[in-house]
Amino acid sequence: MSNFVLRGYTRRIARAVVDAMVPRWPELDVDMTDDVLAQVEDTIRGYPIGIQMGVLAMLYGVEFGGPITMSGVKPFSWLTREEAEARLAKVGDHKVPQVRMMPMLLKLMVGFAAYSRPDVEEFLGAPRRAWRKDRQNFREDLVRIDDLEPSPSVPTPLGGEPLATPETYLEFTEGRKGPVLDAAANGGSGS
Repeated sequence: MSNFVLRGYTRRIARAVVDAMVPRWPELDVDMTDDVLAQVEDTIRGYPIGIQMGVLAMLYGVEFGGPITMSGVKPFSWLTREEAEARLAKVGDHKVPQVRMMPMLLKLMVGFAAYSRPDVEEFLGAPRRAWRKDRQNFREDLVRIDDLEPSPSVPTPLGGEPLATPETYLEFTEGRKGPVLDAAANGGSGS
């Protein structure tokens, strides 16, 4: 397990990115930025070291990428939320695909963390936690039922019997060319 933690200036950048990317609805008055940031950090912690370093590079790319997107020289973490959202929109519309994809993994992590919150699921009318619990209970019932029933007999696979062994493979019988096979067991002539 990695001990990855966002600290100092890097945490400030990550918080600004999460704050700009987290979904908001006028009807749902919840500030989820810090909770989503904590879950994003947990997600990054589970990644291999190479991806963790890539995420850090993306954060700094977003932070100092204003000149690349022609959206100013001010660092991302110093922008207001509206300015940060506008800069992310410019990054998303950039003509160079590598620049457009720079915040993509960050956006996915923020989306997964935000939309998997119970309050957001409930607000959107899709309480998946209850569905997951029902699904888990259904699976446990199926396993329990399966243990009570005897397993059905399985037909012999094609080529299962009779088997030719290295010792008997080259034995020939009169009038036949090939390995010795018990024709009666196969229900055929054996030729």
